[in-house]
Amino acid sequence: MTPVPVFVISLKRSQDRREYISAQFAREGVSFEFFDAIDGSDKHNPLLKRYNYAKRLWLTSGKMPTNGEIGCYASHYSLWQKCVEMNQALVVLEDDAQLQPNAAGTLELASQKIDNYGFLRMESVLRGETVTMEQGDDYRISWMSDNFGGLRAYAIAPWAAQKLLSASQRWSLPVDNYLGDAFTHGMESYHLHPNFVENTDAFETTIQFYEREKTPFYRKPSRELYSAYRKLKRYLHNKKIKKSLKASG
Repeated sequence: MTPVPVFVISLKRSQDRREYISAQFAREGVSFEFFDAIDGSDKHNPLLKRYNYAKRLWLTSGKMPTNGEIGCYASHYSLWQKCVEMNQALVVLEDDAQLQPNAAGTLELASQKIDNYGFLRMESVLRGETVTMEQGDDYRISWMSDNFGGLRAYAIAPWAAQKLLSASQRWSLPVDNYLGDAFTHGMESYHLHPNFVENTDAFETTIQFYEREKTPFYRKPSRELYSAYRKLKRYLHNKKIKKSLKASG
């Protein structure tokens, strides 16, 4: 089987990061291409007009997003669109990833499994519960109850990308937070082990960054209520999925 295409999200101006990730792919003998990251400060980009600032300020955060956060979401969103347009599963990386030994073998495995699962996280699971779906001598695929905390590397199938697009006509969350809300878009997350990449501290992120800013007190009540609503919906959704997995297993 031919491995699925690999796209690395990277700002055009980040030449040092591009050289860093290119050297890793060359070392592992894996083909890839860069996807020019969307600059969140480019107010002429029509995709950025989808951002729901009212919901952001009064429900999901209470404070304005950074340009980096907006650009990060738009970049991933654009690759979901590309996935659907190509009708081809993709592997998506951010340019601060550290490829692991046998990355080529992990990519081949992801290529074999992605159409069945839709979304495979290809980096470490940070937290939450996992339930093993299948396991071989040298791999394991697990359902994830919590897919918050970064989108440094993942594989995605067209049908899963379409779910994310359909439920995200406008957005107000960081992109990894949106991915974690499976109750919203109906796309479950699964983890593929061994990891394709690991986190690295070689660079500070240039795609997404956060500023220290306090939420105004008058926005906190609505934000806290909406946060409680999301937690309840997530709990009920995960309970339903775990019951289904137990019944089918």
